[in-house]
Amino acid sequence: MKNVWDEHYERPKSKLAFPDENLVRLLSRIQPKNRNALDFGCGSGRHSYLLQNEGYTVTACDTAKTTIDLLKEESSSIRFLHTPDTDLAFSSKEFGLIVSWGVFHYNQREDAKKLLSSLYESLDTNGYLLGSIRADGDTHLGLSKGKMNLKDLSGGYAETYSLEDLKSFLSIFSNVSIGYSERTPLGKLEERICHWFFLAEK
Repeated sequence: MKNVWDEHYERPKSKLAFPDENLVRLLSRIQPKNRNALDFGCGSGRHSYLLQNEGYTVTACDTAKTTIDLLKEESSSIRFLHTPDTDLAFSSKEFGLIVSWGVFHYNQREDAKKLLSSLYESLDTNGYLLGSIRADGDTHLGLSKGKMNLKDLSGGYAETYSLEDLKSFLSIFSNVSIGYSERTPLGKLEERICHWFFLAEK
C-alpha cells in the first residue's frame, strides 16, 4: 500500500538534485575515521551522491519504496534499502557518519526517539550524526494536530521542535552543535520554513 511519501516521490518536482548548503558546510567540519556513511531518509538520493563524492562508502534508506526502486535502477555503488518501519537492521558501530536531513519531524515523537536510539547504536565511537529538523515557528507545513495541510504531502504527519525539545532529543550524544535557518517560499513572504540543523558527536 502506498503512503504519502510514495505518492510524493512519484512527482517529478519532488526529485531534488542539489544538496542542502547547510549539510555541505557541516560535512566540511568533520573527518570520521570510519568512512561508512548512512543517508537515513534519503528521498531522491541527493545527499547519498554527495556523500559518495566525499569519499564515503554509502548506504541509503527510505520508507518510500517508490523512491528506493527508482534509485536502484541507476548505475551506482550505493546500497539502497527500503526501511518501512522503525525496526532498523544495521549493525552496531557500522557507520562513522549518519545523515538524517529533514526526517525525524515526520514521525511521532516516540517513534523519532526509537529511530534515534537505533541510529545511535549503529554509529561508531566518535562518529557523527548530521541532521535537520523542523523548528517551532514554521508555518509552511500548515500543521493542525500533527496533520500537514500542504498540497504535496496532504494528510501526512509532522511536528515541530523547540530548541529545548531538540536539546533533549539529542541529549544521548556527547557533543552537540546547533544552527538555525529560516526562509520563505517564492512569492509567499507571509510563510516561514524553519529548521534547526545540527552536528552531534557520539
